[in-house]
Amino acid sequence: SSGINAEWPLRPGVWQKMDGWNHAETKNINFSDPAFSMYRNYTYAQILEEGGPILNYTVLQCSHFLHLCQDNAIFGENWITRELSLSGNCFRINPNGLLKGKGGDYGKISLKLFADLNEYSYTGRKLAHVGFAVVLHDHEQYSGALPSSLWMSPGMIYKVDLSLLREFRLPPPAGRCNDTVLYNTYGRHEEKSCMAQCRDDAMMERCGCVLVPPPFAANFTYNSTTSYTACTFERWATCGLEEYINWHVEYADASRTDTMCHCYPACKETFYQSSVSNSFLSEFYADDHIWLLPELGYTATRSNVESNLVVIDILFTNTQETEITEIITYGWGNFLGDVGGVLGLFLGASAFSLIEFLIFGMSITWDFFLCGWVHCMCPDLIPD
Repeated sequence: SSGINAEWPLRPGVWQKMDGWNHAETKNINFSDPAFSMYRNYTYAQILEEGGPILNYTVLQCSHFLHLCQDNAIFGENWITRELSLSGNCFRINPNGLLKGKGGDYGKISLKLFADLNEYSYTGRKLAHVGFAVVLHDHEQYSGALPSSLWMSPGMIYKVDLSLLREFRLPPPAGRCNDTVLYNTYGRHEEKSCMAQCRDDAMMERCGCVLVPPPFAANFTYNSTTSYTACTFERWATCGLEEYINWHVEYADASRTDTMCHCYPACKETFYQSSVSNSFLSEFYADDHIWLLPELGYTATRSNVESNLVVIDILFTNTQETEITEIITYGWGNFLGDVGGVLGLFLGASAFSLIEFLIFGMSITWDFFLCGWVHCMCPDLIPD
């Protein structure tokens, strides 16, 4: 959700302009105007962190093996973290990859999420969908680098069947994957995370700031030049938004022959393939959860439950892994075989002919260096 809490002290009019993503309008904002001056040094990241959806009001429950995730000895207090991203707050469940699933319903993770549609996002009101964007990914990936998600709306229960897929690619010269970089600021190095860091680097070069600083993966090696500053509202309005849009337009240009960012696929990637089915929440289930509403700021009615509550069951359909490995379909062996076949067909030559030719060439060269060309080829011309 990109909405902000109603109690956060930001005027809706200000947020409407900043969240409208219209650089023709935002760059003309007068930050000397009293209506905007007090917000000139605010950042988008600060709004998401201080005024965004509250964890306890968004993820109402997480259970695994019929136990609450926070009671799991493996997790402790680290069963969930929050990541600030361009699309808003991302709540990362199982962020360290410690929880392992089993095939079937017994090993599932069950989530109860509260959408809280009383939010203040101007952009959110213009979208056709409501609810959550859910991404199922490896724990070393971050939402800021993942381009697609599953939309899950309130009033529904979703069943997500997972299967694990791994892809292995070849580095140069046979392939084009990058095996020199393992991690970047957005987690494990992949083409998508490389693109996200490339965008941030371009924003820092052009405007000196980014909309939301990257998450900085734990395995990423820092150096003296690794620094990303969040844009203030004023800087985002005068430079950041326009450059951000221009960068995406340039990167998405299908007529470009180069990669612009020089981002290539990773030599190893992990994917979670999903099959999703859904059903409406039953009236009886909604009635059993009415008691949650008062402490969330809602009137205790069934319609409010159905307008905000999302239930998600995530499970592995089996424990088998599928691996796709890139191989060389035409190598040096194929090349030599084809050359030998062509020579044999048109010249009557073979591998033995090639050996005889080499022996003949070596013998001529040996004679030349041993006794000289004239002495070997024309012995009668040399006096006694």
